Amino acid sequence: MKSSFLFLAFGVATFLVCGCAVPTVEYERLREKYDKLELECENLRSENLKLARNNEILAAKLAGREAQLSAAQSIIEALKKEQEEKPPTAGETKILPSEWKTNPETGGIVLEDEILFAPGKAELSAKGKEMVSKLAKILNSEKYKGYLVRVDGHTDDTPVVKTKEENIDNWFLSARRAHSVLTVLLKEGVAPERLYLSGFGEIRPIEPNAPNKKGNPKNRRVEILLMKPPQK
Repeated sequence: MKSSFLFLAFGVATFLVCGCAVPTVEYERLREKYDKLELECENLRSENLKLARNNEILAAKLAGREAQLSAAQSIIEALKKEQEEKPPTAGETKILPSEWKTNPETGGIVLEDEILFAPGKAELSAKGKEMVSKLAKILNSEKYKGYLVRVDGHTDDTPVVKTKEENIDNWFLSARRAHSVLTVLLKEGVAPERLYLSGFGEIRPIEPNAPNKKGNPKNRRVEILLMKPPQK
């Protein structure tokens, strides 16, 4: 395209220099092609600028996701180390190091609903409260207090049946569960301006659900994501 453009430009320039060396009809034809190619070049330049900008945005998002995952993994390692070095005292619920997990796709800290909640319920279990309390202590540390904390509730695709009067659907149940976790974080001193929640229901599984709405326990979870505040 570049060589064609130069050829046409040369043709038009020749006409301008040599006067009537090119017939008027031929000149108009060349001029039309020249204008068309010039417009195409301008569109390509514009498209290249858009692609470059999109690449910058994607790179920034990737860097942000990697930073989130790195922070989540550091927190998990700290919690596991604490569990290994400090066995539970009398009255405390034993939390296994393997129960602290991250989701590499989202960069979130995963708390599985079998640990946190009774089936179809949104009230935290004693063990769930203890896990969230331990997490809150780290979130309040100097290292992490600059992060926003997003609490995401998720379910599998099993329809709500037994607790239909309390939870009209899976979105409602997932939001209530996220709110229960957020409430404990708030109670444990995580600043309210750092906290917000989302209820995703069944729409963001991390593994395939079983056929015929039989679900998958891995998808029933609350995820806690550390987010850097937007730049002012």
